[in-house]
Amino acid sequence: MTTDRSFAARIRRYRLENGLILLVLENHANQTVSVSGNLRGGEYLNPPGKAELAGITASMLSKGTLRRSKLEIAEEMESSGARVGFYSNNFTLSISGQSVSHDLPLLLGTMTEELREPAFPADELEKLRQRTIAGIRENQDETGVRAYERLSQIIFPEGHPFHQLTGERTIREVEAISAEDVRRFYDNHYGPGSMILSIVGDVEAEKIRDLVERHLGDWRGPTPPPVDLPFTELQSEPHKEWISMREKANCDVVIGHASRLRRLNEDYIPAIIANRALGQSTISSRLGLVLRDEMGLTYGINSSFSESGIADGPFTIGVTVAPTNIEIAIETALKIVDDFIANGIRDEELRDEQSSLAGSFQVGLATNGAIAGQLTSVELYGLGLDYLDRYPSIIRAVTVDQVNAAIRKYLHPEVATTVIAGTFE
Repeated sequence: MTTDRSFAARIRRYRLENGLILLVLENHANQTVSVSGNLRGGEYLNPPGKAELAGITASMLSKGTLRRSKLEIAEEMESSGARVGFYSNNFTLSISGQSVSHDLPLLLGTMTEELREPAFPADELEKLRQRTIAGIRENQDETGVRAYERLSQIIFPEGHPFHQLTGERTIREVEAISAEDVRRFYDNHYGPGSMILSIVGDVEAEKIRDLVERHLGDWRGPTPPPVDLPFTELQSEPHKEWISMREKANCDVVIGHASRLRRLNEDYIPAIIANRALGQSTISSRLGLVLRDEMGLTYGINSSFSESGIADGPFTIGVTVAPTNIEIAIETALKIVDDFIANGIRDEELRDEQSSLAGSFQVGLATNGAIAGQLTSVELYGLGLDYLDRYPSIIRAVTVDQVNAAIRKYLHPEVATTVIAGTFE
């Protein structure tokens, strides 16, 4: 028996003949098991005029199969305390599940049945459409949602997965989605060729491999092509827009631009550390310490490289303020960013962020579900089975010069778009 307790030594990686990648990590600390996975079936693949189709297709997987209704499935799962879920993001269909270890056959059997034999009943689709539309309408009354929506339309061209359609147009397109559209999307994109499945818990790797082979080994389907998106160009000049909304006590301001940051960029970690120091936390970051603590302009401000994964999403600063404080909040936030670019991160800031980032990563691996999610991510980006072992040392090795180079490369307030949503009079 090996005494090496590293993740790399304990992970077992299998590739089935149909292309499915299976990762298994035995953890016998308690009698539970978690499942995480994905395949390329996200919103990126929506055909024109079919907003939300990928998300609706993912949600419809749990609405009944060719063998059982959703209630029959729910009763069986609830009696054992097991759960399985599917949801769509911009690029992938994500899969999650949890059970006690002796119920893993039930969990995998249900997951496979829903994934391979969905019925897509028309009555369930109608209920889901109405819930989706109600959610969109509710979100359209949120100042932060409206500001970010408009920002995305300015930064990214229509058709880009990060370009958000207006609420009205999204509703029209959701209303037009039929059961045939859902079935066609499923048939065109769902299959094992792009699938990653990670299983962590009180299991035996070889038995899990055999179990997954029995459930999914004979599955066949299309393999969507890899995501091929060019990096988004920066705007040539700054831009500002106002969105008037009725009876709002506060306004939301979103400042942003194309980030050009992706997970596989060599300087991804320095850029993430830079953002943490600048504005990730309202409580401890530069933006929060000044606008919240010193000036009392807001209860919430943060910055983010959102969606910097498979593709490059935006860099944004978001802040909620009273209407009378809009201009001073914008001016102060941009001044802080300018100073950050000019003078860089301080030594003590870097040490604090390295310690915090490494610590939160290690604490985050305390559960089977968190480990399974990390394994799926590592496989998705091709980072190597030893990445979870190397990650803390990668963080600690980042230098001030590397962070400062990332700051200058990825932060461009001089061409940022600013969108303000709320009541101004």
